[in-house]
Amino acid sequence: MILPILLAGGSGTRLWPLSRQDRPKQFIQLVGQHSLLQKAALRFVANGCLPPVVVCSEQHRFMVAQQLLEIGVQASAIILEPSGKNTAPAALVAALWAQQHQPDAQLFFAPADHAISDFDTLLTRLHDLVPDVQNTLLVFGITPTHAETGFGYIHCGAHSGISDDDVYHVESFTEKPDLGRAQQYLEQGCYVWNSGMLMAGVDTFLTEFKRCRSEMYIQVERAANFSADLDFIRVDQAMWQQVTSESLDYAILENSDKLLVCLSTLHWFDLGSYEQLSRFYNADNCNNVVLGEAVVVDGKDNFIYTEDNHLVTTLGIKGAVIIHSGDTTLVASKDSLDDMPKLLNEVSARFPERREFHKRTFRPWGQYEVLNEADNYKVKRITLSAHTRLSLQAHQHRSEHWVVVKGTVDVTVDEHLQTLQSGQSIYIQAGQRHRLANTTDDIAVVIEVQNGEYLGEDDIVRFDDDYGR
Repeated sequence: MILPILLAGGSGTRLWPLSRQDRPKQFIQLVGQHSLLQKAALRFVANGCLPPVVVCSEQHRFMVAQQLLEIGVQASAIILEPSGKNTAPAALVAALWAQQHQPDAQLFFAPADHAISDFDTLLTRLHDLVPDVQNTLLVFGITPTHAETGFGYIHCGAHSGISDDDVYHVESFTEKPDLGRAQQYLEQGCYVWNSGMLMAGVDTFLTEFKRCRSEMYIQVERAANFSADLDFIRVDQAMWQQVTSESLDYAILENSDKLLVCLSTLHWFDLGSYEQLSRFYNADNCNNVVLGEAVVVDGKDNFIYTEDNHLVTTLGIKGAVIIHSGDTTLVASKDSLDDMPKLLNEVSARFPERREFHKRTFRPWGQYEVLNEADNYKVKRITLSAHTRLSLQAHQHRSEHWVVVKGTVDVTVDEHLQTLQSGQSIYIQAGQRHRLANTTDDIAVVIEVQNGEYLGEDDIVRFDDDYGR
């Protein structure tokens, strides 16, 4: 019984503006038709594992629920972090939940933002490995294909002595070495990339965590006063704020004497940067990777990504990263990407909404996208999922004009209810209570035009809400 624990609380800052605070990289379709979170959930479910536990930010809870619903996966639990505390507390709180609900399971901790194309081959090995690793922490190392400075490295020691020929004791960890040292590791052949994946029994993991980080264990245990909220599991918010922030690698893996490493030749990609993302795709004969619409003349070694039929054209550009996503364009030399935090600090100071929010925003009932805006108006495209509805609400500073462009919706304005179909519209004055609902089996699309002196998302008073907001 393998219980996947998907750690989905990362912020993905190195992939801005594709990844933003309201839509980090694990929720984006970077590879194929599914998001990275969806791919992670599907690869476990397809191989007979228990339904996954997802640990995510409270801010992203509805996005997680919607993405799992889209692929037909019912999570064992969606545990909400009131604030990000890195991967060690996230892993521990999931293990404490598993102790109550799946105490006999083998926990498999995995980041929700990696791309793996042949995971079934590893899971086949795991079922044979489980009896031999009951009392260990088993990490998974990836055989390196090049000198990489963006990954951690594991130094493989003596053979473990178990039946699998590719399981070794861990000699040491090295976090993100410089290029010279990474090249040495590649040539020596006894170093592997740290995949961030870990398997352990519930009791073994908890016992070792308590030994390595007893104070953090007590902090998280106090916060793990679980309560249910709709489809989500909440922890004690006040206690969670007292939890120390630390990665699982630093807290446990570098301090445990029960650690083994299983070597793997997975086709594995940590899509944590534009350089790593570009390695996933095939380049042209000038080493350009183009995703979307672009015309490149006399250019080489470029990575270009565009959305929404936005055309990018370049002339004589070399070694650049060009990203057009939503309402923002990034142009950077590949050599400067390590300075991304400096750029993001400047963006946060001058254009905070562009740093935090994507043009497309997800809600529990669907999503909306800002099509145009100025001082006194804003135009949105609202996509309403089947059998969902917005809250009963009112606005103090703005009026709204709704035009149905697809499907059928029910509109409540004060005490009046009416049904609108494609091509029909309605006007809602400031101060009027109103609600938009879709009672059909198909999505509905509504164009909303806002007018008023203030158009912020906080100009809303909710009188009734299906989602407890």
